[in-house]
Parts: sequence; structure tokens; C-alpha cells
Amino acid sequence: MWCRVLAVRVRFANGTTKDLNVNGISIRELFKILNLLLEEYIIVVKGRVVTEDYIVKDGDELVLYPVVSGG
Repeated sequence: MWCRVLAVRVRFANGTTKDLNVNGISIRELFKILNLLLEEYIIVVKGRVVTEDYIVKDGDELVLYPVVSGG
């Protein structure tokens, strides 16, 4: 069975980027690959906040904003 590989860019709030070739996986699975914790980031794709169930698509750019708390 042939699977098309998707190109996805992950952009961190500090300006660094990581380009990945993944096959239609969820944000949850992507975070496992990146060894990141979902609770620590807000994920934005095309100007919209997405959940861990979002399936990344070819050409997506995910922007990860760290969650900040305090007072």
C-alpha cells in the first residue's frame, strides 16, 4: 500500500522552525514524535486554534505558542 508523505512546518513562538514529512497524523501523534507536551502549547493553523485531534495536511504550518500562566 502506497502512502503519500506530507510536508508540514512547525513554527515555534521563538521563530525557530522544523520541517517534517508526516503521513496525515493528528496533532496528538505529532507531539509524541516531537517529544512535546500538549498541555504546554496552543496550536494555531491558518489563523485558527486547533485541538489535538486535528489531522495535519500537506503544506500546513503549525504555530506553537507556549502557554503562560501566572499573575
